[in-house]
Amino acid sequence: MRTKIFAITALVLAAAALLSGCYVTKEASAFLALQSKARPVKKLLADPKLPDSQRDLLERVEAIRAFAIGTLGLRDTKNYTSLVELDADRLATVVQACAELSFDRYLWNYPVVGRLPYQGFFDPKDADKEAARLRKEGYDVLVRGVDAFSTLGWFRDPLYSFMESYGDADLADLVIHEMTHATAFSKDTGDFNEEVATFVGRRGAEAWLASLGPRGETELEEARESRAEAETFAAFLAGTAAELEAMYRLDLPTDEKRSRKAAIIAARAATYRETVAPGLKLEGYRDFAMERINNAWLDLYRLYEGEPRLYEDYLDRVCAGDLPRFIADMARIAKEKGDPKDAMRAALAAD
Repeated sequence: MRTKIFAITALVLAAAALLSGCYVTKEASAFLALQSKARPVKKLLADPKLPDSQRDLLERVEAIRAFAIGTLGLRDTKNYTSLVELDADRLATVVQACAELSFDRYLWNYPVVGRLPYQGFFDPKDADKEAARLRKEGYDVLVRGVDAFSTLGWFRDPLYSFMESYGDADLADLVIHEMTHATAFSKDTGDFNEEVATFVGRRGAEAWLASLGPRGETELEEARESRAEAETFAAFLAGTAAELEAMYRLDLPTDEKRSRKAAIIAARAATYRETVAPGLKLEGYRDFAMERINNAWLDLYRLYEGEPRLYEDYLDRVCAGDLPRFIADMARIAKEKGDPKDAMRAALAAD
């Protein structure tokens, strides 16, 4: 099990980031350079000299894709049918930002997909420059690495060589998460897009592991434990955000709000160390430095974790636990006018 905290929750770099704006010239060039290095999986598997580690990765992804398309009903965009050798442990670096004393997100404007709460860079130095600009303007900022991104079917998204080390659970979660973006994507609704991909990625990975029979039992049990700890961690962050949000709404001087913000984060960090962390097994959660969080960090979890109960209820009550039906509903709802989450709530109310 990887312990990097964003291994599963932070995987998206919007394809639209390659399509407009001055900064894109460099990003698009880097993206196309990666595309040019991609080698087809079928040709690689036909090569008897292919290293065992790469063969294992490609065969597992082929099986995961077949399951995701044939069993779950995710869109076949030919993604993950090629491989890029990459001498790095991440694909790109993403910047997110929030106001210092509210959870008002900084949004970047893109064509086609609209406004999104992140901007990605292939060169970490460029991400650091954007982060410095935003901090200078007074924003809370988060800079994070991502393992993969989805171009929503516009290009064939490749696999990367650093994925060889991923276990079945992490690999299936990553592939299914990104395939969900290409299946159910709603313009200008970043919350829904990330929440549904996170939910389907986790549940789809567990379904894949279950399909492996005895071979997948150990990783399935670990994946469920990991999901439980991720939910505990996210719930604690949600509680912290709720306390801060209530304080931000008060009519207080700016300096007083800053002081209270620091006090709330310090108190929550102490509570986490004393009452939550001791019950967690995964090192990334157990040893997390909660005192270092800011609004942008908290908003990352608001974006990706959001309202898990809404998705669970919809799966259980509207779809009778049928994940392929759930995915089909999400793809349909994403194309309709209005907020997809409002449509989900209406369906639950009717049920």
